[in-house]
Amino acid sequence: MAKQAYREEDKALFTSPETIKACLAAFLLPGMGHFLLGRKKKGLILGAVLLLTLILGMLQGGDFFPRTGEGTLRSIGWFLQTGMGLPGLVAHSLIERGSPLNPTYDFGTAYLLIAGMLNWLCVVDTFDIAVGRK
Repeated sequence: MAKQAYREEDKALFTSPETIKACLAAFLLPGMGHFLLGRKKKGLILGAVLLLTLILGMLQGGDFFPRTGEGTLRSIGWFLQTGMGLPGLVAHSLIERGSPLNPTYDFGTAYLLIAGMLNWLCVVDTFDIAVGRK
């Protein structure tokens, strides 16, 4: 695959205030970046699905990984779960630590991870839309 060359005006889009604002909004509120870029229907669908995933993870007794590193995998888990932005921060402050004895603990934790990972992908997608790749 050939390496794509960018013109100077294309490179200016990478750090434009609109791109930064859209990516920050996409991180803080799932779907908001797409909404700000004019893809309102997609933004609403993404936001609803990601929030539903977060809520299902909470209802199943999932657990948030601690910020302090107890190993590389747990640190990666913490990073992925922070992808939910403000809703994840609110959820983290509202729920107690899940109990591994709960039969749905692993599923709930997986849902919380998936919600964060998908929102990170939505942030990347927002960036691609903002710079004109999509």
